[in-house]
Amino acid sequence: MISRPILIPLAMIVLSISFSSIINGNEYVLADPFNNEVKINTDSEYTSDCDEYNTGSNGAICADEDITTFEGIDIDGENNKVTSNIHVDQVEKCDEGDNGDNNAFCSNSSENFLDAISVSGNNNNINYDINTRQTNDCDDKFDGDNNVECENELKTHVNSLSLSGNNNPMDLDINTKQSNDCDDKTNNDNNLKCINLQHRIETP
Repeated sequence: MISRPILIPLAMIVLSISFSSIINGNEYVLADPFNNEVKINTDSEYTSDCDEYNTGSNGAICADEDITTFEGIDIDGENNKVTSNIHVDQVEKCDEGDNGDNNAFCSNSSENFLDAISVSGNNNNINYDINTRQTNDCDDKFDGDNNVECENELKTHVNSLSLSGNNNPMDLDINTKQSNDCDDKTNNDNNLKCINLQHRIETP
């Protein structure tokens, strides 16, 4: 049997903004006659808890954004396997607990970009695991307005991978946790600004 190359341009986007989730989970599987397999799993969870519990208006803005993009996968050979498991967990808890307005602005943003993967050979196993957890816990517990600004922003860029030969394992694990805990437990306004910004560049 003569192997032939397969080329997979692939772009997958998982997006959730302002309490809504378009896609919570997705799976992409491709196999060819030469027993090459590409499997992409995305699993995203979003929780937004941005309430006004007493007198006052609720003008809170809580936004979650999750984007994953693959540039492409090129396989030339037999019995190769490429697997990517991407899990994103985003939590917003930005309440106003007593008298006062809830003007909180809370956002989580996660962007994953995977450069091209090129495999030439047989019996190679490539596995990418990307796990992200982002949490904003930014309440105003008592009287006073909740004017807090809490932001988590993560950009992860995985450089291109070119693998040739036979029987090569390649595992890449990326685990990131971002958390803002910016409560006000007095009768004053919560005017805190809490920001986590991170740009990761990973090379397999």
